[in-house]
Amino acid sequence: MSTASGGQAMAKCFGVLGDPVAHSRSPAMHAAAFARLGLPHRYLAFHVGPERLAEAVRGARALGFGGLNLTVPHKQAALALCDDLGPEARRIGAVNTIVFAAGAIVGHNTDGRGFAAAVRELSAGHVREAMVLGSGGAARAVVDAIAGELLGPGGHVRWVSRDPAALAAELPASGPVVAAGWDAVGGGPAVDLLVNCTTVGMAHGPSDYPVPAAALVGGLAPAARVVDIVYPRPAGGLLDLAEAAGALVQDGLEMLLWQGVFAEELWLGRPLGVDVVAAMRAALR
Repeated sequence: MSTASGGQAMAKCFGVLGDPVAHSRSPAMHAAAFARLGLPHRYLAFHVGPERLAEAVRGARALGFGGLNLTVPHKQAALALCDDLGPEARRIGAVNTIVFAAGAIVGHNTDGRGFAAAVRELSAGHVREAMVLGSGGAARAVVDAIAGELLGPGGHVRWVSRDPAALAAELPASGPVVAAGWDAVGGGPAVDLLVNCTTVGMAHGPSDYPVPAAALVGGLAPAARVVDIVYPRPAGGLLDLAEAAGALVQDGLEMLLWQGVFAEELWLGRPLGVDVVAAMRAALR
């Protein structure tokens, strides 16, 4: 880490780029981490539309930023802006974390690991039948994490989108992940892990799914896990319905926490202690 004369760390700026982004709690979370570590760094949210993404990323590099996070709708578009990709970003096809390394723009993806860590906090045990809603960058990371880390032997993932044919073209001919349309909701084996990766419930996002939320809940197995990566938890939304039906539920704050932990470890080049993680968690509440 760069230091000023006298041995103190030089302040760097970090940030998240998104559209929308005003709702983001990442600044509070990372500020708590920097404070706990005794670092003078700052983390800000920047509203950046798709047409300005390239300028923003290259400008951050020119200004000496320590690193960036990317949120909706930039995770897939950022691939083309990176000089190099970490293995998870390359495999998933989406970037949520950028490290500026010796002038290069290096894209990583911590969403998948963050999601897996969050689900394990909700409940241990392998997943048998999963359903993931949405086809954006976050959904890609979630599907990758379920298939690679959470799925038990013989398990399956139904990946639901408005254009299942496009997803199917990206998937292996045989494997645990199957692309499906919204008409598949409510049919097939009971789901023990349901994940909403659409923007339903997000600020300025749609208020309804292509199917009634009751149909999503109706296909759940007993004691299923239901995760909505949107935060804060929308009142009367999917999680409320699922909880009333007996499911274990979790909103997006836990995934936000863990992807942030892994992103900060990439930026700082060292693991974070449990005290730092606890400070980040407390800042999200």
